[in-house]
Amino acid sequence: MSTTLPADGNQVRLERILVPLDGSRQSARALDVAARLPARELILLHVQSGGGIHLPGLSFGGHGDKAGDIRSRLESLAAPLRTSERTVEIDIRSGDATDEILGAAANCDLVVMATQGRNAAGRLLFGSTADRVSRHSPTPTLLVRTKGEDAAITVPVRIVVPLDGSDLAEGALPIAATLARVIPLPLHLVRAVDLDGIRATIQEQRKREADAPPLKDEEHTYEEARQLTEQRASSYLADTAEPLAGQGLDVHTGLLKGTPVFALLEAIQPDDLVVMTSHGHRGFRRMMLGSVAEKLVRESKGPVLLVPTRTPPAPADA
Repeated sequence: MSTTLPADGNQVRLERILVPLDGSRQSARALDVAARLPARELILLHVQSGGGIHLPGLSFGGHGDKAGDIRSRLESLAAPLRTSERTVEIDIRSGDATDEILGAAANCDLVVMATQGRNAAGRLLFGSTADRVSRHSPTPTLLVRTKGEDAAITVPVRIVVPLDGSDLAEGALPIAATLARVIPLPLHLVRAVDLDGIRATIQEQRKREADAPPLKDEEHTYEEARQLTEQRASSYLADTAEPLAGQGLDVHTGLLKGTPVFALLEAIQPDDLVVMTSHGHRGFRRMMLGSVAEKLVRESKGPVLLVPTRTPPAPADA
């Protein structure tokens, strides 16, 4: 059961998936999603902090959260998922949840975790553990949004990849293509054209025509720049989609209009799986989510898979 796909000469593996669990039903829903992926190995990770986990009716171990009790609870989740083609391992650690998850993630191909599990203090995981993991993880991290303890997991029907024309954003394509093939799902590549992009085109035109007398009014200039910007974005999407379609994938493209965050949030549906890099075209401080990625994670109706970019460390004062 191979889950590799050549993409620009690279091999993308999805053989080992890490699923952090905190004892809540919300966090267990991440396991439901991970179980649908054709990985060879699932690793169920539970991190014990000083006070353990004490959620009424949901605590792994009851009073004291003994390691043996936690292991039994995790084993009850793991057993039904084991098959002749997939192993399910249990990993129980003590320490800081973020540090231990990041340590385990370094040896895995994907992390799948809920964004609204709760810790012992009743705080939402996202904004704390899941937030920090998504910011610092060296491994792609799939954040599964949950809405209440009894909400059902929505099964994705397509994969959406937001692009901005940069190599960094295209870093999400290999794993998106892998998922599109092995699940399988259609792949939808989108790019937003906003006012900043149109202004950049206008500036480019003015530099090129600096020695020529102005022949067009402002309205004409703007409209011409808008059309050119949209044409370039559409051509870029078509060129990016072509080699993916050549691999036998079902690829579609979409041109969005407006500020990237709002245009994407309007276009994305609850049953979409968004796959994107955590940094985009304009660059962001090291160890911080790009603003678009961060807002999509917080506001998107469905799951978001964040792919870390391999960028050089930024200066401390950047």
